[in-house]
Amino acid sequence: MGHNRQWLVRLALYCVLGLLCGALLACNSNRASNTGHGNMEAASSPDTHVETMCVGDRISNPPEPFHYSYKYSGASGTMENEAEITPQAMDIINKDASGSHSYHGVRSKDDSWNAAVLDLSNLRFTGLSARIDSLNGTSALIPQGAESVNGYSTTKYAIDTTRANASDQQQFRTLFGKGSFEKGTIWAPADGCAVKMILDEAIVQNDGTVDKGHYELALVKK
Repeated sequence: MGHNRQWLVRLALYCVLGLLCGALLACNSNRASNTGHGNMEAASSPDTHVETMCVGDRISNPPEPFHYSYKYSGASGTMENEAEITPQAMDIINKDASGSHSYHGVRSKDDSWNAAVLDLSNLRFTGLSARIDSLNGTSALIPQGAESVNGYSTTKYAIDTTRANASDQQQFRTLFGKGSFEKGTIWAPADGCAVKMILDEAIVQNDGTVDKGHYELALVKK
């Protein structure tokens, strides 16, 4: 339980970081638009809202049966999560550098269900969620039209921080470092909660190294 408590504390800190990043970006973006600065290579979308943090809520409190998959590959290794999720149970298969393991969690037993939720949680995904949230309302997130995907009616969005207007690019550099970027595609229904994402990113670390990663996320309605 000590390990789980420590993980939850760290998760909360990352969530706070995400909220602070989003607030800073929104504040600075509004200031830039009010002063008229910035090269408008792309039009910002102030009403745009997409997120991936909500996926954790869908996992812990599934509203319907769905298949969940999450993949990461980068300098720090690879990770694959697959799960069949219903309001009553989860069947999970996780793969990483240490090997593969499976887990069956049942909702009727708190310990079993909580362990299953934790089995599909990781801090890298939490950090990614904060960065995606910081793009809302900026010209780095552009609607591409309606598209049906994974059993959901969604809006498709292009993500590219390198093609955002000058002020939004500056905000991203301020938050995540010069040379950092997010590029990909995300599909979200009207509630903004992503059901599919394909993303490549580079995040500059404090020591000047660049952490590159490739992410794939999918929720498929059963």
